Amino acid sequence: MAEPTITPLYPLTAPMQRQPESVVLPHDPVGEHIAAHLGAPAMFFHETDGGAVQVDIHVIGPTADFPYVRLVTSGMSKRPMTTPEGAPPFAELMMTLPANWQLDEASIKEERWYWPVALMRHLAHYPHHQGTWIGLGHALPNGAPPKPYVDGVGFCGAILLPPVSAPEPFHSVTVEGKDIYFHCVVPLFKEELDLARHQGFAALIDKFNDKDVTDVVDPARKNTVKKKFLGLF
Repeated sequence: MAEPTITPLYPLTAPMQRQPESVVLPHDPVGEHIAAHLGAPAMFFHETDGGAVQVDIHVIGPTADFPYVRLVTSGMSKRPMTTPEGAPPFAELMMTLPANWQLDEASIKEERWYWPVALMRHLAHYPHHQGTWIGLGHALPNGAPPKPYVDGVGFCGAILLPPVSAPEPFHSVTVEGKDIYFHCVVPLFKEELDLARHQGFAALIDKFNDKDVTDVVDPARKNTVKKKFLGLF
């Protein structure tokens, strides 16, 4: 399966609009599905000019049962991706952040806090901009050669995995006859990216399991793939 190489992130100097309520009215089946299974959003990031599709990012705050922040897109599935035969053409994305991740008005002006939002937006638009598709197991480098999303963060790519930390009924929804699948975005170091692209995402999952890595974004986590010394070991 050929995997895409995405162009680098949108400029982080132009954040999406942050607002307490959704502007998708009066009926958003994907938004309703998100709220029904993950909880009511605490706020939204909204696009005023998204191009081929308009993407909103729902921010689900931490709860006693799930003490993390979730970012979930809606709008990506408004149009089908250009998929090979048999691949699902409709998708949305989810990312899990620590409970203390800062997304207030001041913090989102800083790249160190805003980059996950920018990444979600970028990935949601990428297949529509490029006439391609992204799906389960795709490992997506941030440019070629891969570059870190922001200074001080080692992640330079991401992989799409099943949203296993979310309830099973959340994983897909059917809207107007379209089966829409949710994928979890997990940022990667370069060595992890290379492993997933060359040996498949199952090999990366084995490394994650060995090191107890979950889908929660932790910029301080260790690289699960041992770096080679001068390419010899």
